[in-house]
Amino acid sequence: MSRRQSAKMAESLTDLPPNILMEILVRLPLKSLFISRCVCKTFLSLTTPNSHFIDLHSSNATQILGFQFGDVFNPSKLLRLAEPELDIALENFVLKPLYQLPQMGTSVVMYRTNYREDNKLVLVNSCNSLLYFVRRHAPDERSLVCNPVTSEYLIIPDVDRKIRLESRTKSMWLGFSPGTNQYKVLRISSSVNGEYVEVGAQVFVIGSSSWREIEALPLGNDHSWDLCSTFLNGAMYWLDDQSYRDIVFFDFERERFGDVALPPEFGDEQLKNKHCMSTGVLGGCLCVSYNDFNAQHVDLWVMRKRGDRESWIKEFVVDTVRPRAGPVFGRFKPLQVLRNGEVLMLWINNDLVCYDPRRKSLRFVGFHWLRMTTPRNVAFTPSFIPLKDALLVDRVNRYIRPRYKRALETVLM
Repeated sequence: MSRRQSAKMAESLTDLPPNILMEILVRLPLKSLFISRCVCKTFLSLTTPNSHFIDLHSSNATQILGFQFGDVFNPSKLLRLAEPELDIALENFVLKPLYQLPQMGTSVVMYRTNYREDNKLVLVNSCNSLLYFVRRHAPDERSLVCNPVTSEYLIIPDVDRKIRLESRTKSMWLGFSPGTNQYKVLRISSSVNGEYVEVGAQVFVIGSSSWREIEALPLGNDHSWDLCSTFLNGAMYWLDDQSYRDIVFFDFERERFGDVALPPEFGDEQLKNKHCMSTGVLGGCLCVSYNDFNAQHVDLWVMRKRGDRESWIKEFVVDTVRPRAGPVFGRFKPLQVLRNGEVLMLWINNDLVCYDPRRKSLRFVGFHWLRMTTPRNVAFTPSFIPLKDALLVDRVNRYIRPRYKRALETVLM
């Protein structure tokens, strides 16, 4: 479309009543919404974040996927996005840049005199519309919470010196307590006590000044905390990779650990094949997927009532048979139900897949770069809510990539 055609279209759209025009604009894909703000002053004024626009956009926003390339030792500073409702229908598309991570300084590398390196921020998880990053392999274990849509971030204070000297961080996550309307950070740590390794946990309430010790963990030092984590309705869930008979969770409101039994139909075969199991969210409920690769199908189990083992329902049996190809190995993580009713899943380290329940067909989207690069990824719902209002703090920071600062200040002002 030429500039002249775009100008004519914009001119005809501006003749619409403002409330109708705003309804149209908030339904645009995220990147298209940003671009529309540069078209004319009318579009800019209608989409300038205010309480009405924010509420209207929030009620119409759909989940997007964020990708960070690189490994934990050399993660990319750029977060890229895919909009499933739009992008997966295209055969070839380019991941769009969404957020440039701020520079957090350098640190001295132990055992290497006068050598300094950048402290790398690694994408850990999403919580509502916010993303959580932790810088790994640094002497001070700082982290940050950001809203990638508004380019705002808040640095989480370092773990207290006494705690840091006595323990080593295993993992950290961001969570939310619906009852208190507070965001919190959970830290899992290990410490050596004589011949034994003890695992502990600390919590930081965003807006407070210090970390607090909480109750002991139900799992040992060998548990893989980074494996198959899922946040839902105020709790973080992990598969218990030691017994694999339970799902361990942490309630951010009560600040307590607990466990949920897997579906009673799971037999010894399912419990042994932990490499075939994953957790996710489907239709607002906790979901467990099991890839029965011998029978070439993936079972999707949904827990209809939180904490009730008897409420597990086998929602879908997804046929994974591919013409001229062998069995599909690995985990399938449920991500979301699209507006057309298809179930979007991440075939971990391989591809994105869509399952159509009406036709009972599985479509491999063709994200082959997932197999070659294995980026860290999260699903989240974008929001224009100012970060300080979401976190209930007085001040936050804002970082805009220098090269695009002038353009983005216009788009996100």
